[in-house]
Amino acid sequence: MKKKQRFILGVSVVIVLLAYLVIIGVPSSNYEVSQAIADKANLTDKVILINGTMVQGSDKWDSFNRTLTFKLTDGISTIDVVYTGDKPNLPPQAEENTVQAIVTGKFDDNDVFKAYQMLTKCPSKYEGSNKITDNAK
Repeated sequence: MKKKQRFILGVSVVIVLLAYLVIIGVPSSNYEVSQAIADKANLTDKVILINGTMVQGSDKWDSFNRTLTFKLTDGISTIDVVYTGDKPNLPPQAEENTVQAIVTGKFDDNDVFKAYQMLTKCPSKYEGSNKITDNAK
């Protein structure tokens, strides 16, 4: 194979891989909770981002399964979220601590949002205060 052909083949492979990662890895849309619920029928099997506020006292951490269950609201609607992954930094349970969260995932058949990624806004202010309920002790 000539040098020019190897170069073209290599560039082609890189372009195809990048296109694949963009299509698979990037969520298609960003929703508020009420928007996601309203458009849920059109979101079957689509990866989306949902913005909202965690409902205080609804969070339960299962350390054995690395699963956090909680309710997410935008003040209009509320959904159940099951996040699987590393334990996020969350504040102690207090009325003045509201947690703004962005979750990435899909709705399942039971109208539960299964999240594989979770970001909390300004997580550094919660550092050292990881006091969510642990059910697996």
